[in-house]
Amino acid sequence: DLDRALASVVGLHAIIPPDAFSAETLGTERAGNGVVIDHGLVLTIGYLITEAESVWLHLGDGRVVEGHALGFDSETGFGLVQALGELDVEPLPLGSSAETRIGDRVVVGG
Repeated sequence: DLDRALASVVGLHAIIPPDAFSAETLGTERAGNGVVIDHGLVLTIGYLITEAESVWLHLGDGRVVEGHALGFDSETGFGLVQALGELDVEPLPLGSSAETRIGDRVVVGG
């Protein structure tokens, strides 16, 4: 259900200190998206939150919730953000590519 999947997507805005190692190359303000994968836990692209001093999650209903960058994995490039307030967003159930069969409907990000 694509509508259900898209409802789990949140906007993300991060502020990075000007003296951070990555500030010159990646900037001090970064914006992108993430997906709620558990209640209050957001999966995103790691460079968005690398060295972030503040992270804000923008919800589809117009609310903004502060978040905390938990960390990122340099091997996969993914990062995790913990919401510091209630999101009221249904988490996206993650599947396993090993369990898919010919004819299954899937959404693939790249």
